[in-house]
Amino acid sequence: MDALSAIIKRVQQKKEDYATYAFDNVQMTVLNTFFDLAQEYDRVENLYLVIVGVPRVFFGLESNLFLIDPKTDMIKWAANSNTGLKSPEDKVPRYIRITRAPYMEADAYIVPIHGRKTHAGSIVFQKPRDIIGIFEVKQASHLPQPKLFFLQKYVNRIGYNLYNKFLAEQSIQHLKFINNLVADMEHNVIAPNIYYKYYFRKIRKYLNTGKEIESELDKLLDELKYKHPEVYARIAEIHERMIVTNRAMFSDQEKIEQHYKHTSLFLETLFRPDHFVYGEYILKKTSCYLWRDIVKPQLQRYRDRFLKQGIAINHILEDLEEAEDIQVRVDKGLLAQVADNFLSNAVKYAEPITDASGKAVKKVDCKMKLLKNFLGKGHDAARFDVFTSGQPIGEDDAANIFEEGFRLGQSEAGQGTGHGLYFVKNVIEVHGGTVGCKAEETGNDFYFIIPVT
Repeated sequence: MDALSAIIKRVQQKKEDYATYAFDNVQMTVLNTFFDLAQEYDRVENLYLVIVGVPRVFFGLESNLFLIDPKTDMIKWAANSNTGLKSPEDKVPRYIRITRAPYMEADAYIVPIHGRKTHAGSIVFQKPRDIIGIFEVKQASHLPQPKLFFLQKYVNRIGYNLYNKFLAEQSIQHLKFINNLVADMEHNVIAPNIYYKYYFRKIRKYLNTGKEIESELDKLLDELKYKHPEVYARIAEIHERMIVTNRAMFSDQEKIEQHYKHTSLFLETLFRPDHFVYGEYILKKTSCYLWRDIVKPQLQRYRDRFLKQGIAINHILEDLEEAEDIQVRVDKGLLAQVADNFLSNAVKYAEPITDASGKAVKKVDCKMKLLKNFLGKGHDAARFDVFTSGQPIGEDDAANIFEEGFRLGQSEAGQGTGHGLYFVKNVIEVHGGTVGCKAEETGNDFYFIIPVT
């Protein structure tokens, strides 16, 4: 059944329900009045007053509104039809309790207020129960059953509107918190992070000074070699150890600095304030080369991790180094993270296959291609692929693998969160491109296609 057919069926059911309810004109006016006023007022406290005010005006009924604190499960008084937001009693009466069905207590009719059962409910309510409040009608023992039934339906409308109002206010608070968090990140993380550049320069300076000392020692050793052979041998040994240590420090310093550059790029890109203001990725496009500026730095950064997994990638660097690079206009930081996600998955999920010689090997390959007129005459596109050896993905899984939260059931590693490829899809689509996954005989090919300009 398609969406329209399902809605039409539901409308028909509602039409039949209202025919069964047989509400009179006054009762229908009550519902319409409540809906109108619930939309008119923004503050949730005003909605509380509307809830208790409508039955008072139309039916002369006194009522109380109680709410359930989602964190503590405590019942709290919210509004009264005579005193408004000022509590008429010191404590919540003992007969007010959380139940799933309405009940009569002495002269009062008590109806639980149900919220909506939606995924978004987890944002506002920590408890799985959908009851968010209680509505009490005083002096209700004389009311006939049809009137009590109408009150139940009225309370249903209360639940719907209360839930939406709570959700809206919670969303506003979340947005304020996120915006403040982004400002804090800029002030306390990203800005101080720049100081690392200064420290890296100082470390590099010290290391270069160490090389100068090595040269001075070389000259000293030349003088000592024949005059003081024993001293020469001792200093030469120390000199050799110093060279080994300095070279290791140079290598590690370079790796740390590269890691810092990539982490800084990712932080500054992901915590860009515009993303949070507009609720989507806002691109800052610059002209760059797909291989040289986007893919190659990430591939080099993953080199050691590939080697640890027994995956050789030198052929990729050599092959693509010689290929004609493709100039694109993209958000460099976001697209670098797309490449990072593809390579990270390749490291985690590459599995051995049997090559032509009968040897078990893990394979990862990258390809890049210019697609002439792919997006129409005069509109070229660039395609980038990462092939990973292993079990071919099923057709249905391949169609859904870029969706939020999707994880392959066959994965034994259990390392994925279902977010990485969804992030890839979002970034590429914001660039006006597409993503895909194609199963091959010995593995799977993940790719993205983006406009060249």
